[in-house]
Amino acid sequence: MNEQATTKKQVATKSSTAVAAPSIDLSLVAQDAGQGLSEVNMDTIQIPFLKILSSMSPQTKKQKKEYVDGAEEGMIFNTVTEELIDGAEGITVVPCYFEPVALEWTDRGTGSSAPVNVHPVDTPLWDKTKKDELGKARLSEAGTYLERTHNHYCLLIDKQGFTSQVLISMKVSGLSKSRKWNSLVMAAKVKNGEQVINPPSWYYTYSLTTKPQTNDKGDWYGWDIKRSDPVSADVYAEGKAFHASVKKGGVEVNYEQENTGSEKTDNENPF
Repeated sequence: MNEQATTKKQVATKSSTAVAAPSIDLSLVAQDAGQGLSEVNMDTIQIPFLKILSSMSPQTKKQKKEYVDGAEEGMIFNTVTEELIDGAEGITVVPCYFEPVALEWTDRGTGSSAPVNVHPVDTPLWDKTKKDELGKARLSEAGTYLERTHNHYCLLIDKQGFTSQVLISMKVSGLSKSRKWNSLVMAAKVKNGEQVINPPSWYYTYSLTTKPQTNDKGDWYGWDIKRSDPVSADVYAEGKAFHASVKKGGVEVNYEQENTGSEKTDNENPF
């Protein structure tokens, strides 16, 4: 072997050694579990939205600053981690809390990407609205419109079995999918001895995939929802705790992160 070849081999060996990262003893990690996070609570984190990317989503457009490499229409997008999930493969979630609301919006381009107000779903403001040519419930005096929205607070279970808290918000034609989901939860039955009971929503996992939808106004991707298997004891306890936290108002929703840089309803078919 000549001197030049020997030098190249030595450089390669050194480079390989330089980039090799030593593994961490997980027993040491376990000793430090949770450290650095003592002041973190539901007021200091953002609950991610899981939404279906549409043809209008900026994450699918290379010229947009929100573009995510590999993003395509029909994929499921995590607004915090920016993780992309194949819509046909889908996700596994545990529904923990259901909250219907009425969001009050300004028109796109005339305000922020957050709603002006979040009202109870049965707000008397509905009586003051009038449908415009696009079917939006307009509040003529305020120059805004109301949009019925169904929020599903869930635990997302990844392929390794780890859980994370997420929010799936459904509106427009997605409301029919939301009602189907609620019906599946309400129809679930389990036997406790001779007693047949309707278990809490966090007893079962649900499989959510995306499928093409169409009507006389256009094409889009929507949710396809199926009930799956009962959860483990650990996930059951986690789901119950998440339910209690949302119910007491311990989870704040940042709607702006769902809609920044995009159509206000780009996570659902606009038809």
